[in-house]
Amino acid sequence: MATRLISPAQQAWKKGIIPWLKYAWDTEPVLVVSAALGGIPPLVYLVWPFKHITEESNRLMPTKYPNPIRFVEGKTGPPTSI
Repeated sequence: MATRLISPAQQAWKKGIIPWLKYAWDTEPVLVVSAALGGIPPLVYLVWPFKHITEESNRLMPTKYPNPIRFVEGKTGPPTSI
């Protein structure tokens, strides 16, 4: 009967998340840092205490601005930007 070999990553995972993170940090720190930088912003947004303030300011900020009046001969004055 053949024995099944378990990788060090699987062994660390079976022990828990902290040993697995230590193993991952020892083998591939760039991947751990990039995963942390990619996963932290959504979590911070969910627990951000001033989220309602930013939503309110976004609601109050106008997003539709009036179009400038174009120069039309005889209807508007001469353009002032030329």
